[in-house]
Amino acid sequence: MSLEALCQACGLCCDGSLFSRVPLGVEERVPEGALAVVTNDRGGRHVPQRCAALAGTVCQVYAQRPRACRRYECLLFGALREGEVSLSEAVDVVQRAQGLVAAARVDPDRRAEREEFLSFHFGRRP
Repeated sequence: MSLEALCQACGLCCDGSLFSRVPLGVEERVPEGALAVVTNDRGGRHVPQRCAALAGTVCQVYAQRPRACRRYECLLFGALREGEVSLSEAVDVVQRAQGLVAAARVDPDRRAEREEFLSFHFGRRP
């Protein structure tokens, strides 16, 4: 499994768990009809999260995803790339994170645990 495949097995940066929106450049084009683009009253544009192009954990417009998406690298991705964690350890972290995200949806008492885990492993800032 490549680094990119790990990303597409995760999807946390696209499902609203880590971010509420993805900023778009002034002249940036995105796949028409595939992404919901919001423009504010000053002309700033962004893609709200949960991304409309996300199917399960896989980006349906991966090759044409916004520049901010292409540049983003979570802490876990960097640790895997640098050999600080193995692929199996990274997959375990992703699975635990996905479980905590799901648990916090039904049990608000688990939100702090989720936030701490996401912050430590992915760089999520509450």
